[in-house]
Amino acid sequence: MARYQFIVLSRAKPGREEEFIAWYRDQHLVDVSKQPGVVSARLYRTDYQKVYTLDAPQWALLTIYELESDDPQATVEAIRAKSGLPEMPETEALDKDGMIIVVGHQIGEVA
Repeated sequence: MARYQFIVLSRAKPGREEEFIAWYRDQHLVDVSKQPGVVSARLYRTDYQKVYTLDAPQWALLTIYELESDDPQATVEAIRAKSGLPEMPETEALDKDGMIIVVGHQIGEVA
């Protein structure tokens, strides 16, 4: 099976940042990590961003999951389908406007 990086840029609703980060760190990251095809998960708080458009959203968190799958899109869609269900509850502090989800694989490396 191939390995892929599943990257998510997300943010909280204004005024609910700490609630959002605690939910993501303590619950959501663990829930996603239990899903078939997810090998590892790392969560980063973004410290600096430069967005090259006006009025672009600023993201609070960057998550990198490693997937092992022959069909990474199906793996991500399965995770998304479970989001908000009892086995993977969402927080109302999550702001999905402007959320970015990207899946890709390595095509080069600098030694």
